[in-house]
Amino acid sequence: MQTETAKYAKEAKEFRPVRTRALRGRSAVSQARVILLVMINVAQLWILAATVEAALAHHYRVLLPLIAASFICWLITLSIIFWWRPVSRRYTSTGYIRQQKR
Repeated sequence: MQTETAKYAKEAKEFRPVRTRALRGRSAVSQARVILLVMINVAQLWILAATVEAALAHHYRVLLPLIAASFICWLITLSIIFWWRPVSRRYTSTGYIRQQKR
């Protein structure tokens, strides 16, 4: 019984550095995603301010490009939220650990 416990402890120690590197990589990807989302949000707020200013000044020709730019920012935001995920060789999308080939 004790030899199996020692075996599992040894395996756990071997995988620990890989896991911490993966966690650091995943946190870096999530931080980059948040930074991109904040930048796009600031750009959309600027576009909104320009749209309101153009509408109040009766510059209607400018409204269509501003609305298109806001829609493109919205699509980029959706793509960042739903499709940009960190890729791992060991973990599946559901979080289960794949068996290593020996």
